[in-house]
Amino acid sequence: MTPFVRFLGSLSIAVPLLIVIALVLAWGTIYETRFGTAAVQRFVYHAWWFQALLGFLAINLAVAALERYPWQRRHLPFVLAHIGIILILIGGIIGARFGIEGQMIIPEAQAERVLEQPGNVLVVRQPNPGLSIIIPTQFETQAWVHEPNATFPVTLDGRTIALTVDRYYPDAVTDEEITSGGAEDNPALHMLLTHNEQQDAVWLMSRDSERFGMGWGEAHVLFLEPRTASEVDRLTGAGRSPGVASARGVIVIRLPGMHAPREIPVPDERNRSVDVTGTPYQIIFKDYFPDFAITEQGIVSRSLEANNPAVSFIITGPEGTDAYLLFALHPDFQTIHGFEHKIDAQVSYTHTASAALPPNCIGLIRAPSGTLIGILTGSGTDRSVINPLELGKRYTHPSLGYQFEVATYYPRAVLTQHVTNRGDEIKAETLHLVGREGDQSAEAWLGLRGSAEFALGKEPVTIEYRPARWELPFTIKLLDFRKIDYPGTQMASAFESDVELTDSQRGVILMRKITMNNPLRYRGFSVYQSSYIEGPTETTVLSVRNDPGTPFVYAGFIIVIAGVVSMFVLGTPSTTATPPPSIRRVRRRSRSS
Repeated sequence: MTPFVRFLGSLSIAVPLLIVIALVLAWGTIYETRFGTAAVQRFVYHAWWFQALLGFLAINLAVAALERYPWQRRHLPFVLAHIGIILILIGGIIGARFGIEGQMIIPEAQAERVLEQPGNVLVVRQPNPGLSIIIPTQFETQAWVHEPNATFPVTLDGRTIALTVDRYYPDAVTDEEITSGGAEDNPALHMLLTHNEQQDAVWLMSRDSERFGMGWGEAHVLFLEPRTASEVDRLTGAGRSPGVASARGVIVIRLPGMHAPREIPVPDERNRSVDVTGTPYQIIFKDYFPDFAITEQGIVSRSLEANNPAVSFIITGPEGTDAYLLFALHPDFQTIHGFEHKIDAQVSYTHTASAALPPNCIGLIRAPSGTLIGILTGSGTDRSVINPLELGKRYTHPSLGYQFEVATYYPRAVLTQHVTNRGDEIKAETLHLVGREGDQSAEAWLGLRGSAEFALGKEPVTIEYRPARWELPFTIKLLDFRKIDYPGTQMASAFESDVELTDSQRGVILMRKITMNNPLRYRGFSVYQSSYIEGPTETTVLSVRNDPGTPFVYAGFIIVIAGVVSMFVLGTPSTTATPPPSIRRVRRRSRSS
């Protein structure tokens, strides 16, 4: 028998327990394939019963080692192996129970200190007074249960609200239906677009920030609702004034402590700092784009004409730093893309070009009188006005050659959403939530990171479904992000982030570069480069982990390796064992006979 075989035979581990753990791990692998890593971690690997299995295995190993006490020299590999495995198991249990992990999504020039953790929560807020309650959920751990019927009682400011999640769809798809007959004005139109063999049918809603316009080929398709006759004149060209294309526009800003908004012209110089007089805030204008565009070379201005003016700047103050990219022709850009800011500022960007339509535009205008007007712009100052625009009639854009037709127009449209589920794999989580307070009730569909307002009782409440969050003891600011492509392609071979870590409690400021194989380690936290998000503002995705069980795991591996080495270096003493008394008596009898 070789030393290695003797070493394996000395591991007195309960075979049934190992079989159970092996079956659980196999099941966890299948579970992860179906529902994802976050779900299997919460439902299996971080569950109390799995930690109990590992703890019982560690106790079994300790008992097996103590059975051979007092230990001799030949027991050293056996003892070291058991101690090492016990430390590895203890480290895994500590990491699962007390470890912290999550992701940070940081746009360039912004700072963040909040982690998004694997589990999801419901957040209930009452704005007046400012109260909120966080309710942990575990729907994603049992993604096959599509009708959980889970009720959460919520007490806010003396009022009791019952929130019921009656449907959970891990992979939801939403179909929308627009009909007529609403109680209030909500203009919507159904438009047919045709060019050569390409055909599309779209719905546009003038009062919906996500549905009022779209890009189709080279055209901007917009449905707008000016409120006054003078605004209609400016859009149709009757109120235009020449010689304003070179103006950079004005930032209108209202900061905390200001009684009235203030207008700050966009300066001619890049990286120009402007102090907001009477406040502790400062604005740093980074760049101005008269004709903003995203190309293969990055963000550029296609021309000096104010066809799509945009300005980027940073606001700094006691709360931190916020980065902005504002468009004069698309004022809802920040809201649509979900930008969050630390400073409670009201900011808008006005430009003389915002009184006109963008180039190559198919603009549909609903005048205050209710009449539909069509405005077709070219690449320059040319434009055609269709007044009134007739339903069911096909029109042609003069320079693009695109044909369009307004098939249906609803002055009071109603948008109805039909949500269905495609499968159990977690891709697009959506909840159907019902809130009840007294005789009042409200309901809504909530996607992950979505929110809805419930008009209940004396004060409406806002309900949000989002990942759980944990605040770090330090702040990370993204200074610069770089994506490195394979030569001749747009596929990323690597990406890296230059960050600034600020620990105000300890007075520490660190400047580091984080790459995929070079994490930032500070105060027990490891910050890894995980991914990135493309867009006008470069955004990095960092994975953060704090595992207090790591020292035990490392020590356990070192001790196990030491046990293997000692088995081959020291060997087993070659002593002749003394036979038991019964065998000695048999030998004496055989000799006497």
